[in-house]
Amino acid sequence: MELRHLRYFIAVAEELNFSRAAQRLNVSQPPLSRQIRDLESELNVKLLERNRQEVKLTRVGRALLARARELMRDAELLRTRAHEMKAETYEELELGYAPSPTAAIIAGILGRYHELAPGASVTLHDLSLSEILMGLKAKKLHAGLTLRPRPGEMRGLVFEALRRYSVGIICAKSCPLAKFSVIPRSAVPMDKLVGYRAADFPEYHQWVAKVLGVSKTQVTISQECDGVLSLIAAVEAGQAPAVVGEFITAVGEIAFATCLLSPSRLSWMWVCSIGKMRLRRT
Repeated sequence: MELRHLRYFIAVAEELNFSRAAQRLNVSQPPLSRQIRDLESELNVKLLERNRQEVKLTRVGRALLARARELMRDAELLRTRAHEMKAETYEELELGYAPSPTAAIIAGILGRYHELAPGASVTLHDLSLSEILMGLKAKKLHAGLTLRPRPGEMRGLVFEALRRYSVGIICAKSCPLAKFSVIPRSAVPMDKLVGYRAADFPEYHQWVAKVLGVSKTQVTISQECDGVLSLIAAVEAGQAPAVVGEFITAVGEIAFATCLLSPSRLSWMWVCSIGKMRLRRT
């Protein structure tokens, strides 16, 4: 059965005359009669009673006429929507992200975005928090996925929390701290830590000091790393522990224990979207 069969049936049913229906459809009468017979044969029912004087709908024909009209309306709506979607174009989304904090959620976010904007392109920019903030304010980025900025850095931007992560210590299995499930801050070796390089992550050192409840001058990052993979490698090598967010466990298989700080003094990290990620049609 094709839409053509339904369109021909509706025309004959409304005109109750094959000649007028053929004129309305701009076809000759023999093909029209043949299409009606094919439809009745496929449905295995009689839709029309016809003789030389008149054409009448059967009981089944009257019942199916309403449904045939619905199907034709649905088909027209589908055709219209298809043309609209073909004409739609979306502005390319420029998205800044911090790889480590967003590892567990970025795939889901991108998947949902592509559901809402099929065919839209996304350019991902691996950036630090400060670079994401500068990109947003310079309008080079539409949105950012990163840790929560300080209140003063959020001026003119919209912040939306997406997920919370607890803060803890990661260390090599051979490290004495690995046997503990809860580590008080006083047990953390503040003079010997693995961490991110200050030049690449200027906010990290201050954040570690805040987590440990001490001044920045009391914290010594003895092994600086340029990214999460090098940080994991340094910790696994037994260089020293590192203060990180729980999200680091989503980066890959990590061969060391994760030890949280005392629950009563737990710090929290947030992953956030800065700016509104909206679909903009052009």
